[in-house]
Amino acid sequence: CFIIAPSGAGKTECWKCLMEACGRLGEPGQWEAVNPKAVTSDELYGVMSKTKEWKDGVIAVIMRNMSKEINGFKPSHTHKWIVLDGDIDATWIESMNTVMDDNKVLTLVSNERIPFTPTMRMLLEVQDMKHASPATVSRGGVLYINEADVGWRPYVESWREPMDSVAQSTFYFLFANLFETNV
Repeated sequence: CFIIAPSGAGKTECWKCLMEACGRLGEPGQWEAVNPKAVTSDELYGVMSKTKEWKDGVIAVIMRNMSKEINGFKPSHTHKWIVLDGDIDATWIESMNTVMDDNKVLTLVSNERIPFTPTMRMLLEVQDMKHASPATVSRGGVLYINEADVGWRPYVESWREPMDSVAQSTFYFLFANLFETNV
């Protein structure tokens, strides 16, 4: 699933809220987030050295752990999400096509094939899909969050929420009109 919105529009809070709601409905889950642009392609998927030694990448480790239900991932987790939080780039997204299509398998350079189990999902948290090929776009659903629909109120409410009741009412009294007229 592609979650598309500008920075600060609430993409992360959207899927975290969904994960929490699933947990409250008796369907617990676990997620791992990675920024695919923060690492090289070799660090993301893995690399074979000149001496033919395989070194796992971040995605390979996460998917294997989820698939084999090890290192914090349990059979009781109904939802296991890999969240790729960062811009789509042709250098890393094309390698995900076999995971996103009907095969649902990550094939590594080492010839290891890591299956995507029925409890696993991949969420791509992106600002736009400028660099995604039609093949990539056609492999996932799209949730678009319009930043104008979110507005400033959720930010103010999340800031005000942990305050005690007196501070909340004082805050609201002092700043509500200020935000309404200036933001």
